[in-house]
Amino acid sequence: MSGIETLVETIGASPAAEAVARALVHFLWQGALVGVVTGGLLALLDKGRASTRYAVALGALFLMAALPIATASRLMDRAAGPLRPATPVRAERAVASSPDSVASASMVARAGSESEARTFGVSLLPWIFRLWLAGVAALSLFHLGGWSRVRRLPRQGRPAGEELQALARDLGRRLGIGRAVALLESSTISVPMVVGWLQPVVLVPVSALTGLSPRQLAAILAHELAHVRRHDYLVNLLQTAVETLLFYHPAVWWVSAQVRGERENCCDDLAVVVCGDRLGYARALANLEGLRAPSSPLVLAASGGSLKERIRRLVGAPVHRPRRSWMAGVLALSLLPLAGLEISHASGTPDRREAAAPSGAVAATRAADPSPAPMPAVRPMPAAARTETPVTTDRSSRGTWSAERRGDKIELSLSWSNGRSRSQSSFSIAENQLAGLTAGPEVRFELRRDAGTFRFEGRFDGAGKGAQGTGFFTFEGNPAYTGQMASLGYAMRDDRLREYALFDVSLAFAREIRGLGYGKVAAERLVEFRIHGVNPEFIREMVDAGYRNLSAERLVEFRIHGVSPEFVRAMADAGHRDLSQERLVEFRIHGVSPEFIREMADAGYRSLSAERLVEFRIHGVSPEFIREMADAGYRDLPAERLIEFRIHDVNAEFVRKAASEGYRDLSSEELVELRIMGRLERGRR
Repeated sequence: MSGIETLVETIGASPAAEAVARALVHFLWQGALVGVVTGGLLALLDKGRASTRYAVALGALFLMAALPIATASRLMDRAAGPLRPATPVRAERAVASSPDSVASASMVARAGSESEARTFGVSLLPWIFRLWLAGVAALSLFHLGGWSRVRRLPRQGRPAGEELQALARDLGRRLGIGRAVALLESSTISVPMVVGWLQPVVLVPVSALTGLSPRQLAAILAHELAHVRRHDYLVNLLQTAVETLLFYHPAVWWVSAQVRGERENCCDDLAVVVCGDRLGYARALANLEGLRAPSSPLVLAASGGSLKERIRRLVGAPVHRPRRSWMAGVLALSLLPLAGLEISHASGTPDRREAAAPSGAVAATRAADPSPAPMPAVRPMPAAARTETPVTTDRSSRGTWSAERRGDKIELSLSWSNGRSRSQSSFSIAENQLAGLTAGPEVRFELRRDAGTFRFEGRFDGAGKGAQGTGFFTFEGNPAYTGQMASLGYAMRDDRLREYALFDVSLAFAREIRGLGYGKVAAERLVEFRIHGVNPEFIREMVDAGYRNLSAERLVEFRIHGVSPEFVRAMADAGHRDLSQERLVEFRIHGVSPEFIREMADAGYRSLSAERLVEFRIHGVSPEFIREMADAGYRDLPAERLIEFRIHDVNAEFVRKAASEGYRDLSSEELVELRIMGRLERGRR
């Protein structure tokens, strides 16, 4: 046996290892309980501030880290005490003098079976400890490798330009960052990211410098600097340590995922406050979607988390909390019987046996074993005995409204509180849909939807253009609507009737969508359809354009990014037919339009592939750039060379500067070499 194996055997057989193993098994039910409570709190805070949700999730994760430590410490203290479990031999001796032989025999049999089960449970503890130790070691090696790669990233970068440095300093000042933050350009990464805590470094990919507008780049930099201000890199390292130590529990991974998601939302909020343009920031994130690539969990990148859900949150669209995220909690709960087995068999005490035995047998056992009797153990309440208060929903709600007449439309704004936060929604509606709307100091009118009715009261000044009004409203849901929607295949939630009414998810709309093959989508998806304009006409037009059986998610994505039947036909006319769904979205994100394709053809680049067109847009290879390089003497360059020029910032100005320093008539390869190295291998003067 090797020295390492001997060391593992020695550690695994120690009382401390046994206490750790017991604590790990106990954490099965402890972690499940924390996960379920956390899920409930986050559900209650569904529309709350991201910072609040982040604090709840982070607190839960660190509580999970503390529970096994506290449990192991308690078990170690118990093991160090004077208590000794009674053995079956002592119980058998007690039977000889017991007047109640039947009860004593029953006690002996029960004690023997419990002893065997307990022995089996205890025999598993060393294996549990060794398997856990092996898992921790494997994950630690994986993370150490990732950490080593991350630490090399700053050494592969170069200082950003002075203009970008000045922008970063200004953003840092506005965010309240009082320490220096290095800003480096890098060609080895695809999205901006933060590395380091004591000496933080913000890395910006070269592709972002050319693929994002100055305002978008400022917004993304603000996001990364927000990570620095919040010390997220340190928290992320601690979070990774917790994931490593408690890797076997699915609830830990679920809670940790919530921490990462809400962390990105918090930084999004700070970036929006600094930049003041929520929609522009959302567009910057959408552009990053095309640049992102898998990254180490030890770095903090602006493309982290679910970009799509972050964008939906920024633009005010409903954010979907996938139901599968609850599977971690369900799986964790399924492990409770294993924890119960450990509690009852592997950590049993003599007082538990005595409590189960007849009084005569207990007395006999104590007579045979004069050791002090321990205090009775307190058993945890069985899970089945716990009760939960049922959640009730109220179909009525109250809020405030304001309105302004704009032609034959009324711009209506509603605001209400759900007890935790305030929500607001604005939309334009035809005046004839507001039943009873008149002008006056005391007006009452209604907005009737299939899902329920909004009743308004207040004042509305005048009937002309620009007339305004304010007041209160109440909403009352239609209970029959839920049943009718269920008959169409849509499971509705009563507590969201106001949302279905607000966006006019009517029965007729649901029937049409169902008739087009979308009868099994979630009812919340119908709200999303209404928000983004996914209507039956759009679906049929996309079918006519050759895109059948589009998923509900893809339909929404098409509408968000402007993939329309007209765009599909225009791209076909430009020579790009039968594009994949992903490629269509990618074209819209990066601005690959029919006009861009025609301009590139006029510049001499015809029949470019779809991939090459996207690359041109990402790196900023434009017709203007091609003409400038041609004027500088570099015509008919290969597409790859143009991209290389943009990556290394080889432009007409650089060519003129090189010529002024004596570097004339350079080949395109030499230009790139001069830019990278700062000199040619063979000097020219």
